[in-house]
Amino acid sequence: MLERVDNLMGRMLALEDQNSWGSGFLESVRSQLAEGRSLSPRQLEVLKDLQDRYSDEALKARAEFGENFTEDMEAKFSIALRYYRKTGYYTNIVYKYLDAEGKRQGGNPTQKEYNKLVLNKYAAGVIRNIQREGKFPVGSAAVFRATLIGDLRNKTVIILKYGDEDTVQSHAKGAKPVQVLPIGSSDPIWTEERHLKKAQKRKSDKG
Repeated sequence: MLERVDNLMGRMLALEDQNSWGSGFLESVRSQLAEGRSLSPRQLEVLKDLQDRYSDEALKARAEFGENFTEDMEAKFSIALRYYRKTGYYTNIVYKYLDAEGKRQGGNPTQKEYNKLVLNKYAAGVIRNIQREGKFPVGSAAVFRATLIGDLRNKTVIILKYGDEDTVQSHAKGAKPVQVLPIGSSDPIWTEERHLKKAQKRKSDKG
């Protein structure tokens, strides 16, 4: 058992994962085993999970990750990078792959970096809001919902364009950024799809 733990710790060290939670767990159970104490069923379960995560097959998949990095994965990673650049999270990854001006650099991420940045519910929501097709055609009319607080409530607008990772503000459903021009105004404003509804056709426009 002690040999299994040492083998896992060596694999983590080789992959520079020694600062992870799993590394701390292994150090703890190693001390426990060295003192002659047996592991609990839960500790054995966690140890098995770690062995699966660092198996030969898993390590091979990690090594091949960069070779199988698709355009879609790059698009999602770039969106996540620029979103987290604004929020201030994951800066160690963000500024490894973005320069000071926010331009992409540094090649493909590791599988661990990609999963950490892209495969969480916040980034997934932001990516969805960027990549999903817009609800309102550009050039069409829409109306701010009555539930909106402020002077824009019930105001008709023209859809000008949809935003990107630089304008998205939220992972919430319907938070796709969209630039609109309120009727009677010459100043475009940014809002989100969830604050808009389709403009009703006038009776004269109905067939």
